[in-house]
Amino acid sequence: MTRWKSFSVQTRREAVDAVTQFFVAHGSLGTAHDELLLGAEGDPADPIPSPPAVTRLTAYFPWDTDLHALKQAFLDLLPVLSEEFGAGPEAFSDATEITDTGWAEKWKEHFHARKIGRRIVIKPSWETVAAKEGEVVLTVDPGQAFGTGTHETTQMCLRMIEDVFDLSPPPRAVLDVGTGTGVLGIAAALLGATRVLAVDTDPVAGDVAAKNAVENGVADVFRAETTPLSAIPGAFDLVLGNLIAEILADMAPDLLRRTTPGGHLILSGILAEKSGWVVEEFVKNGAVLRAESVDGQWTALLFRRGE
Repeated sequence: MTRWKSFSVQTRREAVDAVTQFFVAHGSLGTAHDELLLGAEGDPADPIPSPPAVTRLTAYFPWDTDLHALKQAFLDLLPVLSEEFGAGPEAFSDATEITDTGWAEKWKEHFHARKIGRRIVIKPSWETVAAKEGEVVLTVDPGQAFGTGTHETTQMCLRMIEDVFDLSPPPRAVLDVGTGTGVLGIAAALLGATRVLAVDTDPVAGDVAAKNAVENGVADVFRAETTPLSAIPGAFDLVLGNLIAEILADMAPDLLRRTTPGGHLILSGILAEKSGWVVEEFVKNGAVLRAESVDGQWTALLFRRGE
């Protein structure tokens, strides 16, 4: 018999990442929330329905989790969310105890293989996917670090990574800042990078990213560390940062110093209304905007560092 506890909240869609990270930091074993409707192959339904402005997000925890303490911690988080995103609908919904021998398998129904862009396919470990010609298959499970490739910000980054690897010459050395589960850096390795350094302030994320690199057969070129950006030596052909606008703007000088002249930066996690400010900060520090992608509330930016 398997026993779990669930904790559900309502949140606006653009705050799902932040709330998910909060649950992960408090020991969540996995989360699920209302998503876009998907077709039988895991591709978006056609036509794609508008994403709900408010979604229900449920996190699952070990049986010994103190739900009362978790609720108080969530309530303490609400002012932080309001400061970042403005006043919104975030609220506690309910918490339950689950006794179900099949739950550990049922929750997997939320995660399926899906193709991102032209070449990258992301799948969980319990599914088998054969790569078609020109495709790379990236295996990642929801777990103790953030990032399964399903969020708009991650998907826009992955498509831009594909575009950069189509250039001649393609990037060889890649820096993934705030790597989470390592999805972006591993994708770069699968596409042909010969050196990937993935850094994150969370040591759990570094461990998960390293394990995912082994799972995907790129451990020989992928290294995860907690080294601060300012202490990383050398420069990289491609720098990746899926963070938030405020952090990216603050890190602009350091991120560009870690980018080789003529190299590229892919940045996301940026609310659309803040993209102009981020662009201004990076252009001021010597970057040239090459492309911009918008998906719902989010923006991704592709820069090239001047020679």
